[in-house]
Amino acid sequence: MSIEIRKSLEVEFLVGLKKITSSHLDLKASKNKLGLFISKEKLGEIYIQHLTKANGYYAGLEVYTCEAFSFCINQSPPYQSRLLNSSFLSKSSLSEETKQFGDELGGIIRTPPPDEINATVQKINERLIKFYLSKAENCILGTPSLIDDILAEPDNYAYPFLAALFAAQKNDLSLDSDVFKKVLATKSIFGNKQFDLALANKILGTGNK
Repeated sequence: MSIEIRKSLEVEFLVGLKKITSSHLDLKASKNKLGLFISKEKLGEIYIQHLTKANGYYAGLEVYTCEAFSFCINQSPPYQSRLLNSSFLSKSSLSEETKQFGDELGGIIRTPPPDEINATVQKINERLIKFYLSKAENCILGTPSLIDDILAEPDNYAYPFLAALFAAQKNDLSLDSDVFKKVLATKSIFGNKQFDLALANKILGTGNK
């Protein structure tokens, strides 16, 4: 029975995915996935995955490449990416510390009974847009909100401090701006504090404004 429900849910989910739009990215829906493109280049994807043990779905986001990632690599940091894969941003609802995608801690939305499939699909889509597509857009576009996203979940980013530095430079934020002061006050964001601070001074220092 649950397999039939899953099939029905995933058919409806694909219909819902095809309706999601972005002002900034080209989106391509396929089974349980939403590809993120600019000028036909795939930059990442948002997805849901079924977990049999939990009898439910979790969500994830991968951004493989973007301007911020190129910036980070070009700085030749003396430390490795925080991520276990080659992405720039890697987010899974399974590691949520607060309820975002999931109906409960652990980031799972349970497989619904047949009469709740449509409501569940709508809920999944709404949460993907709110918690995943928005973060993908901030990341790919390098908006000021990228800094807030990094501060909230630094371990989802390959180079959190450098990514925040990129967003600050792109949006003309100074070293002593309120937003960047938060970055400097967040110990968990640094890769190598000496290197990171020297680079921030070089790029955002008053002489460069």
